[in-house]
This record gives sequence, structure tokens and C-alpha cells, in this order.
Amino acid sequence: MQIKLETGISLKIEGELGKYQTLPVDALIKISQTLQELVLSIAKHDINTSEGIDFNNFKLELTDFTKSSAVPRFEFTQRLLPTINDPNEQRKEVNKKVNKILSIITTGEYYKLRELYPNAAARNEIVEHVYEFTNSFKGSPVKIFGVREGKVTYKIRKFKSEVKNDLLGEIKNSHKEKSNEKAFATIKIIKTGNKSRTQIQEVFKIGSNSLSYSPKLINVNGKQYIFNSPLRCLFEKEEDYFVINNELIGVIGTGLTQDDAEKSFNEEFDYLFSRLNSLNDDKLGKKLLSSKTIINIIVKEVI
Repeated sequence: MQIKLETGISLKIEGELGKYQTLPVDALIKISQTLQELVLSIAKHDINTSEGIDFNNFKLELTDFTKSSAVPRFEFTQRLLPTINDPNEQRKEVNKKVNKILSIITTGEYYKLRELYPNAAARNEIVEHVYEFTNSFKGSPVKIFGVREGKVTYKIRKFKSEVKNDLLGEIKNSHKEKSNEKAFATIKIIKTGNKSRTQIQEVFKIGSNSLSYSPKLINVNGKQYIFNSPLRCLFEKEEDYFVINNELIGVIGTGLTQDDAEKSFNEEFDYLFSRLNSLNDDKLGKKLLSSKTIINIIVKEVI
């Protein structure tokens, strides 16, 4: 029987982590955040954003905590915001994919994530969040069941880091063709005495190639933003400019060099985070409210 996030999902945490029928605050936060990030990523990649999706409709709330081992319960928020398309139908689509992913987690057949998400960009993000979620329990046995169903539906199986790395960015071509392409590279010059040699750091195909820019923290304007997981962004070269773009929160940085683009991106991130959190939710439109929700999930702390 499949779980439904509208009625609730319970995580029965046993072993060392739940042996006192309690959970350390940092463990509860980590579990909650990784589950939330996974659900938001599913919504991002499995629902057409042109349908007028509001990511606030996929926020989870802690609705209960019982002492049968340690059992936190999470549900979709009841604060449902209207969109062009029926948000309840959108939630059904997310529920389907959540159950498929939990089935993979139960069997430990993580390579099936490649079949579920053949697109490398989407798969990379989902794989990272699945890995973070499964490892947030620190090896303790976990049983997952729907609240109303009252029966164990899923379990957590170990997700090895080597399997995760094998899934990330793995793109296979069905056939090989020779082609001539222009490219540029960043080169490191190494000098030893009077001799020097060059070492290629990165290669970029002009007009077609994009790389992943995934900082784990940002230092800007005397502040340090520490993220719960790497902030995956698209890094491209467009004509004479470098561009770093995170579509999920709507931050873009540009510059004539990679360093300039990173500096621009960091400053834009800092401005957006500060601006959104200085305003009450009722002062924000749907798009900015979604960005505020997501950016506050991404940021673990600011020091």
C-alpha cells in the first residue's frame, strides 16, 4: 500500500539513534531537511513548471512524534495555495514518484534511479538528495509507513557513496561520431626553475557545454552562508561572458571571468536572501514566496 503525504508519513527510527524513544535535535533537523529537499526536487523535475507550480504547496510539516522507538510524522502543509492547475493533482504526481523512490530505497537497487531519471541533470539532483536522506539516519534501522495505512511499507537500505558517484553525471552516447568543435580551456602554468609546463584545468565547448557549479558554502560581504547540501547551479560560457545560474531560486551571476561570475552570483544570492527574509510573506508574490521557502531550506546557517 502506498503512502500519501497528504495524510502523513511516519518514520520509525530504531537502533542507536532512536533507542531512548527520542531524537537529538540536530538529527531531527537533518532528517526533516533532507526529506523536504527530496520532495521539492521531485516536484521541480516531475511537474511541468509552466503549469503554474507553487513550491509552497510541497512544504512538509512535523505533525506528531510518538515514542514507539522514535517516530516523527510528516505531512504536506494544509496551507494550500491555488495555482493555474489543480495543486492536489500536482501533489498526486509527486506522491507517485516519492513511492517509486522509496521502493528503490527499500530494495537497495539504487541503479534504478538511472531508469527513473534518464536525464543527467535531474538525476544528479535527485541522487544527491536520496543519498543525503538515506544517510541522515546514521545507519539506524528505519521503517516508513503511511499514517492511515498503519502498516510498514518501506525500509532504508544503505546507499554506498561509490554507487552514488557512479550515478552522478553518467551520460552514455548510443553511438560515436567524429566532429570538429571549438573549445577553450583554463590552463595552470607550473614553473620549476627555468622550465615551465602547462596543465589543463577545465575544457569548455563554445556555445554548447555547461558545467556544474556546486558550492557547499558562500563567503560574501563579511558573511558566510553554509548550505545543507551543495547548491547545484548551471555554469556556462555565453559569447564573452561566464554565467552561473540557479533556476530554482532565481539567482544569476555573470562576469568576464569565472571569478567575476562567482563574485556576482554570491552577491546576488546575498541580496536575494537578505531581501526575501526582510519582508513578510504577505508582501511577496507567489514566485518570490516560493524562492523564499526554497532558499531558507538550502541555507543551514549564516555566520
